[in-house]
Parts: sequence; structure tokens; C-alpha cells
Amino acid sequence: MSTQLNAIQSAHSRHYSIDWLRVIAFATLIFYHISMLYSQNWGFHFKSNYTSEHVEYFMLLFSPWRMLLIWFISGVALRFMLDKVSGYKLCALFFLKRSIFILLPLLVGLWLVVPFQLYAEMHQQGVIDITYWQFYLAFLDTSHSMFVNYQSGVWPHVDVNHLWYLRSLWQFMLIVFIYSLVAKLSIFSSLLNTVKVNLSFPILTGLLVIVILLINNYLKGDAVREVSGFIFLFTGYLLAKSTYFWKSLNRYLWLLCISFTLLYVCIALAYQNVLDLPNYVWTAIYNIQRVVGVLTMLTLAQRFLNFKAAYLNTLNSWVFPFYVLHQSVLIILCFMLQPFSFGPVVELFLITVGTWGACAAITLVVMRIDIIRPLLGLKIKNNYSKALKKMGYVLGMLLILPLAYQLVF
Repeated sequence: MSTQLNAIQSAHSRHYSIDWLRVIAFATLIFYHISMLYSQNWGFHFKSNYTSEHVEYFMLLFSPWRMLLIWFISGVALRFMLDKVSGYKLCALFFLKRSIFILLPLLVGLWLVVPFQLYAEMHQQGVIDITYWQFYLAFLDTSHSMFVNYQSGVWPHVDVNHLWYLRSLWQFMLIVFIYSLVAKLSIFSSLLNTVKVNLSFPILTGLLVIVILLINNYLKGDAVREVSGFIFLFTGYLLAKSTYFWKSLNRYLWLLCISFTLLYVCIALAYQNVLDLPNYVWTAIYNIQRVVGVLTMLTLAQRFLNFKAAYLNTLNSWVFPFYVLHQSVLIILCFMLQPFSFGPVVELFLITVGTWGACAAITLVVMRIDIIRPLLGLKIKNNYSKALKKMGYVLGMLLILPLAYQLVF
């Protein structure tokens, strides 16, 4: 009886390892995007004058699995949030609040943050030679001829860039939200309980690999990224409270770590043409690493990071604003530093320190002005009256409605 009780408590208790992993995953993403400035062969919105192929060998350690890990973590978080909500009215209110929490920073990012990236990109390509203010006035006109070759986006030339995760997160949340409502209906809940099967860890891993390989084979372009992301978000949602899954991670720790290392070595050697692999073998190894990488990071976090710390909540609250700001900050820093020709080491140091410092400074300022905290995905700190809260929700809903419409239709 006590064993069963412990299993239930374990399945429903907070996974501090996931909180730590969320912080680490997004921190890694920032370093990864800084590295993209120096990548010689991988496309990015802006490039340093000191690009090299060697940085790509290091980036291959993270590139297969970094976003799929973030999607899995997002699915786990969504499961714990949705399970706290009961009743259709509260579910609708939850979706409204989460929509404002996700889409309001995306809206701010589209119109105030991302344009810096487009300015630097067009400047480096020799398309423009004007001040940022002149550029931004033109940017506000969605039919301006300056952007005739930059039409992709939520609106013409108003693109998400690195904020595509927020766009897709809201779309995926809508799908999972509908699924959760359907699953609560008696006719469907009994059916879902009937077909529910506890898959062994090796079978689950194999199924994920097969699905990722099929996606890569039959889909192209952004569809691969989007469908793979949803698969891992939904997998995280389904496994969030599976006691068997979380226990299995510890059991397969060494096998996953060894597999991850061997796969990375094969990928790196093949990328350097040391290993002459057929294209289909390279593709298979890379996509297997996408699954193994996620499971390995979850395993390491479960083993070494499953503890609470006083500053963990603070670090997690900083993830959202840092994510929204970082790519524009690092691109503008590189753009401003290029004329000085400091050299790769000094420039990299200044961009790295400057990116983290600027994101921290902006976040600290926003945190101290309660009314603008939601603009960067930070929760309101003060306890306002019900009337003011309702006014805030209505205003937030009106602001995000055109964006939500564009994302759905």
C-alpha cells in the first residue's frame, strides 16, 4: 500500500529537474544563437566577420535535440497546469489567461523586438543605408516597397524570427486544450482508458525514432520542425505523470549516455567527411540523436537536478523575457561592434557578456513596473481589485485578438 502511495505522490509531485532543465535549455539556446553569428555554413539573420566551420562541430552537440527538449518540457508543464483546472468555465478562463501570457509578448516581439534583426540583416545585405528610426517608420507600413523581398511573416515583413516557438506554442496549446476537454467527456474518457497502454521504455523510444524518421522523410521545410515539435510536446503532456517513465530514465542512464556520445561522434566525423556515410545513414543517425538527446538530458536532469533551490523560481521567471529579447540584442551588438574589428575572441566576449547583461537590465526594469510586466511574459506582482483585473484581461484579449486570428486562419 505504501509503495502504491509513494508512486502516486511521485507521479503528481513537481519535477524540479524539469524546472532546472527549462532554465538550462533556454540558456543553451542563447549560447547557440550567439554561435550562429560565427557559423560559416549555417544560415542566420546576421553574421560576424569572423565565421568558422569549427564552431559548427560544437553546435552539432546541441542542434539535433535542443528544441525538441524544450517542446517536451513545455508539454510536461502544460499537463500540470491543465490538471489543476476543473470545469469548462475555468478551463475557458485558463485558456484566455494563457493566451494573453503567450501572445502578448509575441505581439511585443513582432513589433518592437524583431525589427532590430531585420534592420541589421537588410543593412548587411546592402539593401538599406538609413537610420533605424527611418527604417522603423517604413516598417510600420506593411505595404512599403522597401520590404518587397521580405514578405514572409504573420503580416507582410512582420515575421516571428526566433519567436516562432511562441507562435507554435500557442497553436499547440489550443490543440492540447481541445484534446483535454474531449478527454474529460464520459464517452471519450472510458474509451481512452480502454486503449491506454503502458509502453516499455525501449518501445517508446523506438516509436519516437520511427515517427521522427517518417516526419523527416515525408515532410519538408518548416513542417518538419512544427510536426516534430508537436509530437514531443504531446509526448511530454502524456508522460508528465507517468511513474514508470520517470523511473525508467534512471534505469537507462548509462545506455542513453553511451548512445548519445557514440551518435555525436558519428555525426561530427561524418560532418567533417572523416566518415563517408551514405546520405540516408547520416539522416537516420541525426534523427535518432534527436530522440536520444532529449531522453539523455531528461535522464541526467532526473539524476542530478531533481532538487529545490530558493532561486529556482526566480530563474524560471527570467526565462521568458530573456528568450524574447536575446536574439535581437546579440544581433544588434554584433552589428554595432563590426566596424571596430576587435577580432573574434574580444568580439565574442563582448557579445556574450553584452547579451546577458542587456537582457538582465531590461528584465529588471520591466519587473519594477508592474503594469508592463505581462509584455515580457512576467506575472503581475500586485493584488489588484476584481474590476481592474477584468479590465486588464479585456484589454489583453483585445490586443491579442488580431494576432490570434492570423495564427488560426
